[in-house]
Amino acid sequence: MKIQNALKPVGIAILSLAFAAGGYWWGQRDGSAVRSTPSGSQSVEGMEGMSGDGAHEPAGGSVSVSPEKLQLVGMRTAVVEARPLVKKIRAVGIVAYDETRVANVYAKVDGWIEKIFVNFTGKLVKKGQPLFTLYSPDLVSTQEEYLLALRARDSLGSSSIKEIRAGAESLLESTRRRLRLWDISEQEIDEIAGSGRPKKSLTIYSPLDGFVIKKEAAQGMRVMPDRELYTIADLSTVWVNADIYEFELPLIRVGQKASLSLSYSPGQAFAGRVAWISPVLDEKTRAVKVRIEFPNRDFAFKPEMYANVEIDIDAGKKLSVPDEAVLDSGVRKVVFVDTGEGRFTAREVKLGGKYDAYHEVLSGLSAGEKILASASFLLDSESRLQEAMGAMAGMPGMEMEDKQKTQGTKTDAKPAGPQEKKAGDLTLTLSTRPEAPKAGENSVRLKITDKTGKPVKDAEVIFIYAMTMPGMAASEAQGKFAGDSYEAKANLAMAGEWEVTVAVRRSGQKEIREKFKFVAK
Repeated sequence: MKIQNALKPVGIAILSLAFAAGGYWWGQRDGSAVRSTPSGSQSVEGMEGMSGDGAHEPAGGSVSVSPEKLQLVGMRTAVVEARPLVKKIRAVGIVAYDETRVANVYAKVDGWIEKIFVNFTGKLVKKGQPLFTLYSPDLVSTQEEYLLALRARDSLGSSSIKEIRAGAESLLESTRRRLRLWDISEQEIDEIAGSGRPKKSLTIYSPLDGFVIKKEAAQGMRVMPDRELYTIADLSTVWVNADIYEFELPLIRVGQKASLSLSYSPGQAFAGRVAWISPVLDEKTRAVKVRIEFPNRDFAFKPEMYANVEIDIDAGKKLSVPDEAVLDSGVRKVVFVDTGEGRFTAREVKLGGKYDAYHEVLSGLSAGEKILASASFLLDSESRLQEAMGAMAGMPGMEMEDKQKTQGTKTDAKPAGPQEKKAGDLTLTLSTRPEAPKAGENSVRLKITDKTGKPVKDAEVIFIYAMTMPGMAASEAQGKFAGDSYEAKANLAMAGEWEVTVAVRRSGQKEIREKFKFVAK
């Protein structure tokens, strides 16, 4: 490359920028150098089948890839098509009581508890089951009024005067209604009427099926109407309150299906539905409370228990592309479209929501088009490198000579074949198999001879090899004596210049270290 003195620093800076833009890793992987293609576009030597159309914007440029390279780097293609888009929103929920199935039990008159039937918290009770008996002077006097009204109706019921008959019926119904309002059952009222005598204490019953979650009642205690005696909760259905982040909120709807699992019961899932979405956002967590209802027939869910919740989002059938096919710069989103014959063209697209492994396509692609579904970042790096090289090619004073376009970068590595070095009275000869090393697995061999030319068989040989670039980690391999040489397998991860340090250790003698270099193709 001929570079004028005045432009030399500028050219070097631009070349560094081009490599930093994304092509350095790809180019160095194959020990490549920049070369021109017959069409005048820029490509990277060592990547056969990769060519471009010169300078271009990443969205709109194109890159060619040979079938061999597609297979080597694991590139896959996919067809743009309409497919069912589903997503699971996962959250941690807390089990709570169904507030519509909780009852509080009060004594609606002053009195004393004479006998208690449900005497501990957590007891399961049925609707209509006795809770306690209550003695109240007001209840006794109302029973007496009821019996008097009953006798009055019986005696005045045959009166010829309509108003007298109606008054007797009204008085009887008034006292009966007062007993009912004090939670005296119809059965007990009928028993009072049948016996003709008031009861000293009357029984209060459970208003629903459920568990006693709070108990204040005790035998012999005085009660007043404002004193809560029992709280009973029906746990046949429970609520699970989960926090859903605000960016997921547009996908949540009342009535959506949800599933729940417990950490101590893996593999078992319970089905429920979204019942309520809070209208208020928590300013600290940036989340919204979502209530999900679950049946709890076996009472496996306990209030305040943690549970894993999944809400199923079904967006229907829409045009979509795989998530890994999209390159998102934060400003725009790009995919590479397969235009045939190994050529891929970058195209900007507009995307909708993300559903598991797919993005909804709003514009930029049509059904049936084929796109690159994996390793898109490699093509993006190549297209950026071509863009930078195309810009450099048009700068004054920067011309490429055919010889250096094909030779690649300079290196002081030795040509393929055995390399020999002297170390005191010993001669070290390093060779590889194959003779011209390649990227991948190779054999490295070290022959050690003394001053008489006889092979040295009592040494320990270690091969330490790494690429000659900053930050490259070295690998080691133990040599085994076979025939007349020490041999080991060396996995050369990529093409380029490699440095091998051989460490030779012999009992009672100073360790010998020598360095060799070679180029893997």
